[in-house]
Amino acid sequence: MTRSTLRRRDAVVALLSAGILALATGSASAADALIYITENSVVGVYNTTHTRNGKVGVPDLVVRDAIVADCWGRGDNIDNHGNVWYHTRSERYTARNQEQFVVGWTYGGYVDSNEAFHSGAIEEC
Repeated sequence: MTRSTLRRRDAVVALLSAGILALATGSASAADALIYITENSVVGVYNTTHTRNGKVGVPDLVVRDAIVADCWGRGDNIDNHGNVWYHTRSERYTARNQEQFVVGWTYGGYVDSNEAFHSGAIEEC
């Protein structure tokens, strides 16, 4: 191959590599966070960030259980603990040694006093 052909091929490879890298990083979602229930509250998993819309049908969570959340949103302010809710992708039940993959919303004030929100462990939805 001639020198100019090699340069063009190297340039194409570099552009393709950069494009693939951009696609890989551009389509990635925010990392999920494992958040342990640290408050002495029973934590329900709700259909929305408003309790009036009901729960999703999984058992409530208690201290030492955990959720996997990918972001937070605003909703009902319960017992004056703020309006932060975690978008929950799965629920881990320690006593049952079980994980359920039901998507819903959990109230941050009852999960961990909104710590994952305050620390930036998860981003806004």
